[in-house]
Amino acid sequence: MLVASIGGLAGVGKTALAVTAGHAAIKAGYFDGSLFIDLHGYDERPVQAGQALEAFLRALGVAHDVIPAAVEERAALYRSELATLAGQGRGLLIVADNASSADQVRLLLPGDGAHRLLITSRHTLATLNARLLDLGVLDPQAAVELLRHALLMADPTDRRATQAGAGHEELASLCGYLPLALHISAALLILEACQTVTELAQELVTAQSRLSFLDDGDRAVCASFDLSYRRLPPDHAELLRLLALNPGPDIGLGAAAVLADRPLPAVRVVLRSLVQAHLLDCVNQRWSMHDLVRDYATELAHGVSNPLQHPVTEGACQEVATEQGRSHRRLLEHYATTAASACARLGVQAAAPTPGDFAGQEEALAWLDDERPNLTGSVTAAADAGHHGIAVHLSVILYDYLTWRGYYDDLISVTTTACRSAHQSGALAAEAGAWNNLGIALSEVSRYEEAFRAYDRALDLFTSLGNDNERGKVFNGIGLALRNSGKPAEALKAHREAVSIQRAADDLREQAAALTNLSLAYQDLEDHAEACAAAEEAASIFQQLGDSANEATALCTAAFALQAWGKPEEARAACRRALTSARLGGNPLVEALTLMTCSQLDDLTAQQQIEYLMQAEAASEQANATELRAEALSGIGKAHTAEGATDQAVTHFLRAQRIFEELGLTEQAAEVSEMIAALQS
Repeated sequence: MLVASIGGLAGVGKTALAVTAGHAAIKAGYFDGSLFIDLHGYDERPVQAGQALEAFLRALGVAHDVIPAAVEERAALYRSELATLAGQGRGLLIVADNASSADQVRLLLPGDGAHRLLITSRHTLATLNARLLDLGVLDPQAAVELLRHALLMADPTDRRATQAGAGHEELASLCGYLPLALHISAALLILEACQTVTELAQELVTAQSRLSFLDDGDRAVCASFDLSYRRLPPDHAELLRLLALNPGPDIGLGAAAVLADRPLPAVRVVLRSLVQAHLLDCVNQRWSMHDLVRDYATELAHGVSNPLQHPVTEGACQEVATEQGRSHRRLLEHYATTAASACARLGVQAAAPTPGDFAGQEEALAWLDDERPNLTGSVTAAADAGHHGIAVHLSVILYDYLTWRGYYDDLISVTTTACRSAHQSGALAAEAGAWNNLGIALSEVSRYEEAFRAYDRALDLFTSLGNDNERGKVFNGIGLALRNSGKPAEALKAHREAVSIQRAADDLREQAAALTNLSLAYQDLEDHAEACAAAEEAASIFQQLGDSANEATALCTAAFALQAWGKPEEARAACRRALTSARLGGNPLVEALTLMTCSQLDDLTAQQQIEYLMQAEAASEQANATELRAEALSGIGKAHTAEGATDQAVTHFLRAQRIFEELGLTEQAAEVSEMIAALQS
């Protein structure tokens, strides 16, 4: 290629790379000399093509009075001079630094193959027919090495360059691994020889503005970004500012369109342009900013920075703030509404999808997984912005998804925020529900003392509201926490209280749920007769309600109670009844879950277990429950291993491993891989 263009974010080191590579190429004999010009493409007065050609012609030895006035004639003479050099067997490396567009360098293209043009630009110059090289930030290790090297270059005896510890890594991370920011940080350390790397990192953490801090008097990250921002069309600049309002690290096209309140095609064009300007990155149709660019956009959005230096009245500032507030709320409502639609696809009793809705569980889970940081961040963002209703509602919406995936740390975070937000808004019922959900989440991660405090707070609030039904639900949760913390006798009392309250409230569904858990508490205490009675009563109530999924769950609970009681035939009969109930509802996911539970009976032969699991795998496939299907395949592999059928075990393990890897479930995939390795060793 005659032309190569290095593109990248401001301060990423494009010029340094071009100069270093140029010197190395000349030293290696690839070129006989070089021409260099800084086009100042992002300054207020960029170098025009005619000016660049004049500078190059002078460097080539053309007398001033011979250089034509017309740009086209200068370009022709430039190519002629290069051709003459090529005829003499001489090749030049021509470096056009800091170009802002293809038009700025088009007339500088060498007309002869002996020469090469190397361009640097903050934009991707896709129309030049050039080899395009996008330069990213440094990796963490290289960033630390740059810091150390800069300190040693200034003072070879600087002990801070060789000291061990996390200070260098933290400082490099705070600089976003951006070479310009790293060089500025090194300069600040050099200017204050008594300051440690850790102290500078701490100053950067606590600084009101990282961008203002990263200024050594000669160079400033903010000023560098200003040059890129000034060249943006107004609608592009507006979207960059708005994107800083997104609560997560990246954003999808739909959310960006909602934020901008513009059609999808129009927003895609602007996003593409911002990527071309290296102010955004795009991976898998999701757009993100470098950390320092996000800081910059945030300061723009809040009026901290005004690179255009236009006079702004107080009224205009208020209008902008109001409009941004509307955009922010519109985005938060979009996340809440779409999350509700996605979470509706997760339940075993999910309703049929409506037009524009998620088609099924797989699609819903994929969206929730992609948006999880945005969704959890939206709860905090809504609370901080005073949108308490959105914060509380979204935390409730996310409950099923976060428990489904086991993201209990996230659940604790959003429910804690919901407790605070509901309290601030005086929504006592919502606050009580949030405390109950927090108790459940804390129990799941074995933080039982904190869970009991959360449950107590929920009980107090529901009691003050006179809501006995919800009090019963809290006691049910307390019972589960007591069981899991090794206090079965206390758990039994809590579940009995829950059953009693729900009977008095005449809430059959919650009564049946409490009875199912009461059965488990009886099983812990080896009171098998009472355990079976409670589970059977729960199953009967669920049957009365037409809730075949929970009926199946209660019957599975009865099956395990019967097994522990030494009644294997009755246990298998209960499992068959559970399967009948599961299939009655026509939901393959319920059927698959029930089959997986039935396969765990202790006295099953390997073949009986395999039969259950193969049916579970087929039902999971029908339900598009891919992760559950992989678990069934893994179970089949384990059963084959137990009966010594190594080849069949490996076959099923490999299928499970492939699915786990496709889903990004690395821990499960690694576990299966270990079992395969053990069989093949």
